[in-house]
Order: sequence, then C-alpha cells, then structure tokens
Amino acid sequence: MAYSTCSRVKKLTSFLLFIGLIGAFSVTQSSCKTAEGCQMEGKYQAKTDKNGNLSTKKGKSGLWSKKQQKRMSKGK
Repeated sequence: MAYSTCSRVKKLTSFLLFIGLIGAFSVTQSSCKTAEGCQMEGKYQAKTDKNGNLSTKKGKSGLWSKKQQKRMSKGK
C-alpha cells in the first residue's frame, strides 16, 4: 500500500512541475519581435505630419455634450 502512495506523490509532483514549466515558459514569451517592435505600437503612437512633426490638433473627448460644455465655459 505504501508503494502506491509514493507512486502517486511522484506522479503528482512531476505533473505539477510540468504544468509549472509550461506556465513559466508561456509567461516569459513575448508576442513582439526583437528589433521590430509590436505591430500594435504604431496604432497608439501620436500622429505626425508628412515632415515627421507631431500634430498640434486638439482631440475631442466626447465626455460632455455640447450643451454641457457651453454651460461650463459660461461659468469661467
């Protein structure tokens, strides 16, 4: 009976070690290529004009409606 318990413990230990190694390997892998960067980075970068200068345009957040914006600007 003691032999089967020892066998179970060894199997459980090896299984947990295997799962741990797979988990560690998957966490350390990067989806970005070396020296190329991530494909999604370009999507979130600031817009530039044809000369490479950053845009000076202000964006609209859409947080408040036009009516609420007018009310707030009157209060200043």
